[in-house]
Amino acid sequence: MKNQMRYQKGAATLVVAIVLLVAITLITLFTAKVVLDDIKFEANTYRTAQATSAANYGLDFALRYFDTGGFDQLDESVSPAVAGTDDVVDSVVTSPLTLQDGGSQTTTAQVTFTTDAFRCSGTTSWQNGLVQSTGFSDDGLATRTMGQCVGPISILNGDGPEIPLIARTKIDTTGDANIINRYTNTNIWSADEVEITGANMATYIRDPATNPPADNPATSNNETLDFYLDVDEADYTQLVSNRNLGNGADIISGDPSLRLDAGFFGNFFGADQRASLESIAAGAGQSYADINNAVGESGLIYATGDQALTGGTIGSATSPAIVIVDGDFDFGGNAIIYGLVYVVGVMDVAGTPTIVGSSIVENEGGATSSSGFEGNGTLNLVYWQNFIDDDGQPLPGLTSVIEGSWRDW
Repeated sequence: MKNQMRYQKGAATLVVAIVLLVAITLITLFTAKVVLDDIKFEANTYRTAQATSAANYGLDFALRYFDTGGFDQLDESVSPAVAGTDDVVDSVVTSPLTLQDGGSQTTTAQVTFTTDAFRCSGTTSWQNGLVQSTGFSDDGLATRTMGQCVGPISILNGDGPEIPLIARTKIDTTGDANIINRYTNTNIWSADEVEITGANMATYIRDPATNPPADNPATSNNETLDFYLDVDEADYTQLVSNRNLGNGADIISGDPSLRLDAGFFGNFFGADQRASLESIAAGAGQSYADINNAVGESGLIYATGDQALTGGTIGSATSPAIVIVDGDFDFGGNAIIYGLVYVVGVMDVAGTPTIVGSSIVENEGGATSSSGFEGNGTLNLVYWQNFIDDDGQPLPGLTSVIEGSWRDW
């Protein structure tokens, strides 16, 4: 009987031991599962952070790319691609971007550009669109996509000047300037006198019997624009004013609304503060003490102090410039400027320079009897209407994200 009781006590101990062993095993397995889930969670969080960081990098890259000249800055019809335009959204630069974290891990981002995104404008335009970036973790398991609508900063009132030459004070040149306007019938607008004294100075408007050619969709050439911007006054024009004919109907002179208006600058720009535009230009690295350093550049260019330009080209037919000279401007030689030239002081012309666009001369603080536009050179001024939006890319440094358009999903 005693032996039987001893045997029963041993069985109970065994059962308790087994229960404890099972409990410990379950606790160990549960702990291992919790640790494994934590590792997976941390790994997923790390991958998500990698993908988010890569997407942010790609979005910053895309925004910067658009701000330096839009969606078409490369001619990819040749290989390798070269700087230029082919009227096709760039794809070479949108191949996966790689990011090295300083160690052995490499993440990537895929950037895409869309010029007709519904959520941005819904219409096809080189001036605005959607930049989108998808970031990938180093193992490619996690992704994050971000997008932002982009568009131009409003600099000019309306579409820009509606007349080739505008002056707050007298226009008096002894040279042989040719002013051509194939868009409208007005060439000069001045607050004071306009004297045509140069033997060959003349103004021209489009010959009404000549219509601009239609663009050929089979080519990337803008034949219509070429027609309007032709610098040869003998092509598609008719003479309106010169020394013998006198001032014709294309010249508006003695308009007092331009003379002493303290907001003259604000008549043409979005704000009556030059300082704000100087700040924008400085932020884009295009504020200069010497305008010659702006040769080859486009976009907003701000030159402080008196300036002289006698050679080189600023802007182009595909990427014009807005040039503000905060002082007097000696414009001569064979220099060429595409876009708008705004001179705060006096503009003096020498040599045979060219402006394809328009020119505004303020002569700030000058007496009404003094000249704002003068010189003995042969200026070729060909009016370019709506030059910012005329089938071109947005001006470098003058684009911005559209508030409220950011999306992360």
